[in-house]
Amino acid sequence: MAQRFSNGTIYLDSETKVSELFVSDGGLVISKSAYECAETKEDVDLAGKTLLPAFRDAHIHPLLGGREALGLDVKHARTTAELGSLLKEHLAKNPGLKWLDAGTYNRGIDGPQTRETLDKYVDTIPVILHADDHHTIWVNSKAMEVAGITQDDVPKFPIGGFDIDAEGIPTGLVRESLAKDTILKHAPKRSLQDDVQALLKAESMLIEAGIVEVQDAWVNDQILAAYLRAQPQLKLDYKLAFSMESQSLDSDIRFINTAVNQLDSNLQIRPHSVKIFVDGVFGSATAFVTEPYLTTQTTGDLSWTKEKLESALIFAKDLGLQAHLHAIGDAAVAFALDSIESTQLTNSVIAHAELTTAALLKRASALGVTMCVQPYWAQRNDLLLTCTHHLGEQRLESLYAFRSMLDQAIPLVFSSDWPVSSHKPLEGLATAVFRRLQSAQKPHNLSEAITIQEAVSTYTSSVATLLSSGTGTLKQGSEFDALVLNSDLMQQDLEGFSSLEVLAVYKKGVALLPHHHN
Repeated sequence: MAQRFSNGTIYLDSETKVSELFVSDGGLVISKSAYECAETKEDVDLAGKTLLPAFRDAHIHPLLGGREALGLDVKHARTTAELGSLLKEHLAKNPGLKWLDAGTYNRGIDGPQTRETLDKYVDTIPVILHADDHHTIWVNSKAMEVAGITQDDVPKFPIGGFDIDAEGIPTGLVRESLAKDTILKHAPKRSLQDDVQALLKAESMLIEAGIVEVQDAWVNDQILAAYLRAQPQLKLDYKLAFSMESQSLDSDIRFINTAVNQLDSNLQIRPHSVKIFVDGVFGSATAFVTEPYLTTQTTGDLSWTKEKLESALIFAKDLGLQAHLHAIGDAAVAFALDSIESTQLTNSVIAHAELTTAALLKRASALGVTMCVQPYWAQRNDLLLTCTHHLGEQRLESLYAFRSMLDQAIPLVFSSDWPVSSHKPLEGLATAVFRRLQSAQKPHNLSEAITIQEAVSTYTSSVATLLSSGTGTLKQGSEFDALVLNSDLMQQDLEGFSSLEVLAVYKKGVALLPHHHN
């Protein structure tokens, strides 16, 4: 049945408004004359609400977000006492629990982040808490014991590791994947069905947020298996960025080749990128920076040598996949650009690009590099402020240079990196425009704010272009991927953004979220 949408605010893209919009029974935006020729028709009264293109997320981790949504939620604990109460209560409700894994906790939590702190509340089974940067875990003594980590045997790693105190004793904070895996590999194995349920939970949350397509930014064999098992129940489109690490490069190449062949005829779950971590994060002082950290007097860590990184990029190029490079520090961004230029990649992406300079952005623009950034991070909350002692206020204030990126004509796409931060595009849009999410916050570097029109494009049509998914608009001939809001987001101040609601979501003309017309 063809549909006519009217009596509301309708945006074909972030700039173009129309009074009515027509959709074919096949889910395409059509002309008025084509609508009038349809055999069956339906008038959809927007009743003053707003219709616009649906959101897309270019860098997200749905399965991990779903796991956390189904698990113990500790993110609102402001003190270690509140956190401890949640842990004790959860254990009391689940007396047969052998392993307590929860996320995410706020790195700015009030109280010491030590294994002794957790031991006060749970000391009989391992406790593993994931920090909100997802590059750090906080564990109790039982977790250390199970992993065989003692004062006399603390393993070393090329990036990250175990924090130790003045006596050389591990504190309970563990940073970056190699070190984290020494603990996490002892966790009970998740079943495939558990992961399917997590993925389905994530999808329902994404739909409610107005999202119709995502790129999963870290896919290994276990995550791919969950996608394939869940596919008959999935409604959204998924692009996959396959994990590739320096220390497992040969096996990762074999996996990616197999996965690409396996997905050859799959239209819903598509191979798209290889995901490469160039450096770490600011919270652990492992992001690779030019000027040393104030705390460690080091410049952080690189995860790759030049030769290995270039071989990985050439592999991606030969396979027709994008290179999606995590680079947070300015030195890491420069290192990534060196490799992109050396290998002559034409469709590469740098994810995060938190600390940049005018010279780096000019170079990225010349190389045609897309920046995939997370607008929600551009606010002075604990995720940002807990990095102040490492970076200093001047560097902290310079982060997330979205205005500068657009002014350099760099292709910019928005994403959430959920579960590192909120999966809701409306919250990311508000932060990009106002450089804060709460009125009580001091804005973070307002000179890097962008307009609401730019922000909407960067969460819709720009992502569609990056993911080769059509126009990401509602112009004639485009797929009807749309959402309905309770009011016009283009006219909102910060307070108004907090009252916006997603009422309906359409994917290729199919209503994924109901819209009540009354």
